[in-house]
Amino acid sequence: MNYNFFSNKININDFFDVDWTKRPNIFFLIILFAISRIPLLNLGFGSDPDAWRIANSAFDLHYFNIYHPSRFPGYPLPEFFNSLIINYGWLATNILTMILSLISVIVFANILKELNIKNKGLIVITYAFIPILWINSASTMDYMWALAFIIFTWFFIIKKQHYLAGLMMGLAIGSRITSAALILPFIYLILVDSKNAKNAIYFFLIATVTAIILFLPLFFQYNLEFLTYYPMSIDMIMVWQNINHFFGIFAVSFGLMLFILSSKSLLNNIVKRDKLTLFLLFSIGLIFILFIKAPYDTAYLIPAIPFLLLLMNKISKKKFFAIFCFLLMLNSFVSFASSDISSIVQEGVVLEDIELRNNLVHSTQTILNNNNRNSVVIVGEYLPSLCYMYEESAKNHKLIGMVGFNKLEIKEHWDSKNNVGYIYLASKGQLLDIQRKNFKTYYGGSNPLLMTEQIYKYNLEDYNCSNILI
Repeated sequence: MNYNFFSNKININDFFDVDWTKRPNIFFLIILFAISRIPLLNLGFGSDPDAWRIANSAFDLHYFNIYHPSRFPGYPLPEFFNSLIINYGWLATNILTMILSLISVIVFANILKELNIKNKGLIVITYAFIPILWINSASTMDYMWALAFIIFTWFFIIKKQHYLAGLMMGLAIGSRITSAALILPFIYLILVDSKNAKNAIYFFLIATVTAIILFLPLFFQYNLEFLTYYPMSIDMIMVWQNINHFFGIFAVSFGLMLFILSSKSLLNNIVKRDKLTLFLLFSIGLIFILFIKAPYDTAYLIPAIPFLLLLMNKISKKKFFAIFCFLLMLNSFVSFASSDISSIVQEGVVLEDIELRNNLVHSTQTILNNNNRNSVVIVGEYLPSLCYMYEESAKNHKLIGMVGFNKLEIKEHWDSKNNVGYIYLASKGQLLDIQRKNFKTYYGGSNPLLMTEQIYKYNLEDYNCSNILI
């Protein structure tokens, strides 16, 4: 289609199929993407405490040549690359993630063009501005790293450049080890496209060798103990609420209804053995199986998003798919609560994330600036940001009591100058032992208060703990 997005005549159907890989459309996409991320870039490493854990890992590697993973099983690629620029702070590391995410959008647009996908313009815009990808594309987290390299893998397989595809797959695994599950769907795609088993073998070997090389530092330190899985007690109702929160209750509800109504079309494609449909289903199915096994964070579903968008587009009617995409993007700005009747209409996920990042940085600074000598502060998920900000202001000594790999372990960070300890959580017995040593005890906001009640079944305020943020 020879269509200029900036033409005087703009038809909605033309917009749905606009080619974002052509000039000047690609420049407009790049500018819009970059501007939309600016409000998030200079607000800490992100609202997810794991983003600060990656920053801490990068900090140690940069300043002390000590590598410890941000958490098991390790995320070596983003940890290593962020260590190269961590001295420039969170603005630099967030921009690095943003650039990689932007490249993935452009490559994804090229994939849709190569596959001659209908509504490719709408799919690309949805991919770029779906809220869960929006907020993670401007933080120092590993989700978008893995997704970007998965997209690159797909592109090189389509281009029949299987060596490069294997390299990209290895880099995806080095970003998040769970990406390895997608090796199987990609091998299927190689086999049905090239009819050559050698290409699949080369792809697999290169991906495996690349991933092994990236994980060698972990193997040398921990043997195979870094391949650790921490089972946790999960409230599935909360998991469902989180999915509705990040994707939007209307988008989730409409998407499920649309999937059911389109099941006949899906079944027909399966019967016809449509290779794209089978590949998409295979990929989505594996990601959802992994999520069901460990549904700790809705962001674990991120790798399924591009595949799910293509599948829904393939089996749905155009106008219904457009509504689905609109509802997904709307949740960036406006969300609708299903449980809070007093405030049904709320700020969207992106606006909420800006507020969360602001509060996280401000609260961490407030905790660090407290003048309560000979005290212990229970800080919960503030510990990673507290460790980073403390050490950033005191680079002359190594990190103490760095955040552990098991989030339920007690970890601590001590300010020896003021004799102030910051600990993740404490059981009732541990809290009483601290108090017997004549330490004043505080907690930092609602997070450690709620986590203590959930995990240790007692209320901190019943044991002479006061909120240091008040």
